[in-house]
Amino acid sequence: MSEMKQCSMCHRTKILYRDFYMCSGSYRSECKACTIKRNQGYQKRVRAWENSDKDSEARREYMREYYAQNKAKFAAYRAKFRERHPDYYAEYFRDKKSRSGPKPLTQQR
Repeated sequence: MSEMKQCSMCHRTKILYRDFYMCSGSYRSECKACTIKRNQGYQKRVRAWENSDKDSEARREYMREYYAQNKAKFAAYRAKFRERHPDYYAEYFRDKKSRSGPKPLTQQR
């Protein structure tokens, strides 16, 4: 017989392995139907789908203009970062170079 569990939201008893999501090795306390209903309510409330076009050309143009108007601010941030992390860029480029490896030789005829 299948193991049963009661949902903490709708209080219905349902089949554990079929009607509950598993999270971090154990089953969640609310059933799949209640989880979906809760997630839909959240999406309507925060309207996250409206921000899905953030990577548009208009956004890129805005960031270009913002950077152009605030070059001193960005330069100060980079200087402060280099001061706090003096070896960061040397290590970053060393790791990047070692990850890329040698370029493959093209076959010559």
